Amino acid sequence: MSEQIKKSWLSPLNSLKNRIVFKFMLISTPFLLLICALMVSLIPYWYRQQAVKALEDKAVSITRIAAYSFGPALVFEDRKAIEEVFQSLSQSPTVDYILVFDLQGQEIARYMRNPDLTIQPEELKKSGLLPGGMHLNQHLPISAEGSAVGYVAVGLSLEQLNHQLGHMKRVIWISAAAIFLIGLTIIYFISRLVSRPLRHIAKTAAEIAAGDYSRRAPVTTGDEVGQLAQSFNIMLDELQASLKKLDEARETLELKVEERTKELKEQVEEKEAIARKLRESEELFRSMVETLGEGVVVVDEDENIIFANPAARRIFNVYEGNLEGHNLREFLAPEQFELIRQQTFRRKQGYRDIYDLELSLPDGSKKTVIVNAAPRFDHNGRFVSTLAVMTEITERKKQELALAEANQRLEEAITELEKRSEQNRFLVEMGDAFQLAGSVEETVEIINKYARKLFPEESWLLYLRQEKEKFLHLMSHREASGGHEEIIEIEDCWALRKAAPNFFEDPEKDLLCPHLRGTVPEDSTVGCFPLLSGGETFGLFVLFCCPKKIISGAGWTAERAVAQKNELALAFAQRVATSLANIYLRQSLKEQSIRDSLTGLYNRRYLEETLERELSRARRAGQPVSVIMVDIDRFKRINDSYGHEAGDYLLQMIARTLQRSVRSEDIVCRYGGEEFTVVLPGLSLTGAVERARLLLDSVRHLELGFGGSIIKNITISAGVSSCPDHGLSWQEVIQAADLALLRAKQEGRDRVVVAGKSEDEKLDG
Repeated sequence: MSEQIKKSWLSPLNSLKNRIVFKFMLISTPFLLLICALMVSLIPYWYRQQAVKALEDKAVSITRIAAYSFGPALVFEDRKAIEEVFQSLSQSPTVDYILVFDLQGQEIARYMRNPDLTIQPEELKKSGLLPGGMHLNQHLPISAEGSAVGYVAVGLSLEQLNHQLGHMKRVIWISAAAIFLIGLTIIYFISRLVSRPLRHIAKTAAEIAAGDYSRRAPVTTGDEVGQLAQSFNIMLDELQASLKKLDEARETLELKVEERTKELKEQVEEKEAIARKLRESEELFRSMVETLGEGVVVVDEDENIIFANPAARRIFNVYEGNLEGHNLREFLAPEQFELIRQQTFRRKQGYRDIYDLELSLPDGSKKTVIVNAAPRFDHNGRFVSTLAVMTEITERKKQELALAEANQRLEEAITELEKRSEQNRFLVEMGDAFQLAGSVEETVEIINKYARKLFPEESWLLYLRQEKEKFLHLMSHREASGGHEEIIEIEDCWALRKAAPNFFEDPEKDLLCPHLRGTVPEDSTVGCFPLLSGGETFGLFVLFCCPKKIISGAGWTAERAVAQKNELALAFAQRVATSLANIYLRQSLKEQSIRDSLTGLYNRRYLEETLERELSRARRAGQPVSVIMVDIDRFKRINDSYGHEAGDYLLQMIARTLQRSVRSEDIVCRYGGEEFTVVLPGLSLTGAVERARLLLDSVRHLELGFGGSIIKNITISAGVSSCPDHGLSWQEVIQAADLALLRAKQEGRDRVVVAGKSEDEKLDG
C-alpha cells in the first residue's frame, strides 16, 4: 500500500521533470541565483567601501583641524585651549577619542567618549582601520612655526556605518528574494507560452505512434514551431505513400529472387571450372619453382614457412626433412626478426620491397641474402602470405663490410690528424699570447682560455707557487669534483716529488696523490703534471680524463685516448712552465730596476715615474698630494764611529720604521744616500706635517744593537711640501720639500719644516 502511495505521489513529479517547462526553469534558476548572489555581495561591499572612504576623508579633515588647533596650545602649554579644542571636536558624534602626544611619545591630553574604550599605543601611530573594524584612526604630527611639537591621534566610530550597512543588507536580501520569485514566475509563464505548440505536436506524435496515421499536427503559426509542424505533416503524407510503394516492391522482389537463384547456380558451375584451371596453373608454377636456382619461400602472416623450394633449403642449411612448418624466428636474431615483422606489415598494405637479411643458422653460421618480397591476397582482397625470392650475397657483403671498415679507419685517421693540427695551433697561439702577458694574473687567464679549448671534455686544476713558498695555491679549475684542496704542499704530490708526471689509472697498481684523495671521479684517469723550468717548480697542472666519454664519441680505445690526452697535457704543462718562468724572470728584473737593493724600498727612478702619475690622478680628482723628504741626522758620524756595515744596518732599520709608520697606499722611496722620500696621495699639507712628526717620533725611540754596541739617539729631519700649494709638477714639489729639509738641517736638525715656512711659523699655523 505504501509503495502505491509513493508511486502516486512521485508520478506528477516525474511528469513535471520530463516537461520542457521544468527544464527551462531548471536552466534559468542558476542565473537568477547568480544575479541575486551578486546583489547580496557586491552592493553592501560597494556601499561600505564608499562609506569608509568618506569617513577617511572626514577623519583626515578633523585630524588636520586638530593638529592646527593644538599647535599653539602645546607651544604655550595652554591646558584650557586644549580642552576647548576637545570640546569643539567632540561635537561630531562620530569622534570617539582624541589623544595628544609630545615628540617623545608621552601622552599630554586625551578625550574619550567611552571611558571603557581601550586602544593599544602602537595602534595609535598608524592611520587606518584598527583591529576589530570598529574605529578608524588618523595620526598626524602637530606643527608650530614650521617645526613639529607633537602628534595627535583621532578615532572615528564605525558603529553608525555598521548599523546602516546591516539595515541595507536586510533590504537587499528581501529584494533579492522578491526578484528571484518574480523572475522564476515570469520564466514559468514564458516557458509555458513558448512550449504550447510543442505540446500539441507531442500529443499528435503519440496518437500516430499508436497506429492512427490519419492524425495531423494542428499548429498553424508561422514561426519555427509552425514550420516544424508543417514538415511533420508532410513527412506523414510521404510515409503513407512509401508504405504503399513497399507493398508493391515486395511483390516485385519475390520475382527477382527466383531469377537471381537461377543465375547463382550458373555462376557456381563457372567457378568450379575456374578452380580446376587454377589448380593446374599452381602445379605448373610449383614445378617451375622447384627447378629455380634462387630460393623461393612462402610464409604466412605469423612468419611460419608454408612452402620452400630446394634452393631455399640449401640457403637455410636444411638438407634432411622439410623446411615447411618452421618459423623464421628460428633462423633470425631478434633485431632481424623485428625487421621481418615490419616488412610483413608493409606486405599487408600491398607494398613490394627488396631488402637485405642476415640469417643466424642453427649450426652457428651466418648468411646474408637479398630478399625480393611480394604480397599474396585471396579473391576477397585479404592478405594470406608473402612470396619471397632469396639470393645469397654473403661473400659480397663481407667485401663491402671490409671496404666500409677501411674507409672508417681512414676517416678516423684524418679526423685525428685534423684534431692534432688544431691542438698544435692552439699551443702555438697560447705561446704567442704568453709573450704578450705582463703578469701572472694575465698568464692564468690565458691558461684558462686555452685549457678549455684543448681539454673541452675534461676537468682540471691549476696550482701555482708564490715566490719560494713550500706550498701551492689553487688559481683556477674547471668542473672538478667538489672537495679539492685550495692549498697543497709540495710533498703532497708524487709528481712534484719526483719532478715528473704521475698518473693514476688502476687503484691496485698506481699511487694516488694525497691531495686528490676523495676528489677523483669514478672511472677517471688522473694525471699530475709538474710545471718545471730550469730546475725550479712553478706549479702543478692536474687533469681528470674520462675515457668512456671520449671513446663513445671517437671510437678509440681507452689506452689510446688516455695516452693522447696525457701527451697533450704534457706539452701544455711544458709551455705553461716556460711561460711562468719568463714572467717571473721579467718581474724579477723589473723589481731589481725599481727597488733599492740595500733597503728594499723603491728607488729614485720609480719615485719620479710614480709621483708624476699620482699628481696627474690628483689633478683629475681635485685632491692634494703631499711629499716628505727625510734625512738621517749625523749619518757620517755613525759610519765613522761604528763602521759602514753599521751604517747600512741603520739604513735598513730606518726604512722598515718608515714603512710601518705610513699608510698602505703611501709610497716610501730611498732618494739617495741617507735621504728618503715619502709620497702621501690624497693627504693635505696639515696631515702630511702630522705624519712627518710621527716619523720623527718613531725614529727617536730606536735603539739598535750592532757588533756588541748600542746605537741610540738616532734622529731624522724632514721637509714637507704639497701639490698644488708648492707647485704643480713633481720637480717643483720635490725641490720645495728638499729646500725645506735643508732648512730643517740648518735650524738644528730633528725637526719638521714646511716648504716656505719656518718651524715656528708652521707650529703657529
